[in-house]
Amino acid sequence: MRAVESLVENWRLRLNAFGISEPVITARGNDAFDIVVPVSVDTGLAARMIQESGAITLHLFKDGAEVQALRQRVDDAVRERDRDATSGTDAQEPAGTGGSASDGPGGLSALLARITVEDGIGDIAVREDNLDAVKAMLADSTVLASIRAFNLANPPAGAFAWASEPVERGGSVYHPLYFINQDVDLNAQPVASAVVSDASVTADRGAYAVRLFLQDEGRESLANLSSANAGNRLAIKMNGQVYVTLSIQGRIPDGRIEVPGGDTLEKARALAAILESEAPPVAVALLDQAGVDMPSPYGDGIVDSAFGAAVIGIGLLGALFVIRYRAAGLLFIAGIPYFLIMTGAMLRLWNIAGIAPYFTLAGVVGLLAALLVFTSVHIWIFEYLRAEIGTETKVRQDVMTTLEKITPVLVWTHVMLLLVSVCLVVVGTDSVVNFGLVLFSGAAGSLLTSILWTNMLLSSLVADWQIRKLSI
Repeated sequence: MRAVESLVENWRLRLNAFGISEPVITARGNDAFDIVVPVSVDTGLAARMIQESGAITLHLFKDGAEVQALRQRVDDAVRERDRDATSGTDAQEPAGTGGSASDGPGGLSALLARITVEDGIGDIAVREDNLDAVKAMLADSTVLASIRAFNLANPPAGAFAWASEPVERGGSVYHPLYFINQDVDLNAQPVASAVVSDASVTADRGAYAVRLFLQDEGRESLANLSSANAGNRLAIKMNGQVYVTLSIQGRIPDGRIEVPGGDTLEKARALAAILESEAPPVAVALLDQAGVDMPSPYGDGIVDSAFGAAVIGIGLLGALFVIRYRAAGLLFIAGIPYFLIMTGAMLRLWNIAGIAPYFTLAGVVGLLAALLVFTSVHIWIFEYLRAEIGTETKVRQDVMTTLEKITPVLVWTHVMLLLVSVCLVVVGTDSVVNFGLVLFSGAAGSLLTSILWTNMLLSSLVADWQIRKLSI
């Protein structure tokens, strides 16, 4: 039970670190879990954060004449398998299968070609259309026996490992296949921190990278490992695949490792959240709220009903403003889309900053609270104008004077609300954070609308257009 609770808490921390608040994690029987995330979440990234273990290990390359001989034996098995598959037929050999007569670079067949993946380094790589055949060959008992015999004669034991990303050469896609130490030479976890930054060493794998800073013990181990293996190559492995390789030029004293983060900031942030916490891979059914098969506690069609209620509510609110304030009420109605646009812009800024508000119940409540603030501010502005405006001949002077009086109060009130929202984001968790994010965005949208829309438009009506009656 404690193991399950620890696992669920670890998932929750990962999702929260990525900005996904209020995930619903339900344990079912047979080590199965249902995880429900808000509808606006990228479920692909969320699934990755749940399913990947986040364990980073470092492995030295095994190379030399003996390894090349092993590759040749594996390649011979490829050729033999290919000959067996095509013998007894008059059909032509399929393009790209690479028979014994078509040798690739390095004496290997086209199935197990040798290409230059990195500058000056020739690694074996498998073309896309041959990938399944080579994977099946590596699982063959004869090949496995050859690898075991090689490992007994050439300790420490080695193992083949695929690269996490393919490479393109001459218009064809290849999957690099490395031969590295089977046992871990250095475990990078736990890391001191994982920082998202622009890629430098791994710039060819995307615009972003995640820099891992090892803790004191790991930093010392990396320094010793790199010092003793200068000139060798090191593979950084995660989820059973090699994410990146590097040539050891000398001692690495700072305990810093760079891994490719991808071509988007969201992917890099997700990887950083994964690497800062380790969890065992578990089969997970990841559903968004629209696909959950369990009955909603709020009833079926809750989203459609809520949208309809919102439209009706805003319509009634607009009608009351028009009845009460006439032409000025129309100004409020026209300001509602501007308010929503400004609120959406602030939400987008939160997202760019790495904190993503999501469409949850807490977010809806925050938006309603912001709309209430927006409405209350305009009621106060219009009622203040009603009390201050005198005769028609003094409308321009009264409006301009009133706007000057209320602007400091308007700004101060919104600033206080913004500070309260920030406090909720900083000290709160889950739903409180989401509420604070949306409330902050709505309060900022209300302030911008009140100043840039309502005040400026009122000033223009009486100053530039010489309107003598506002119908307030």
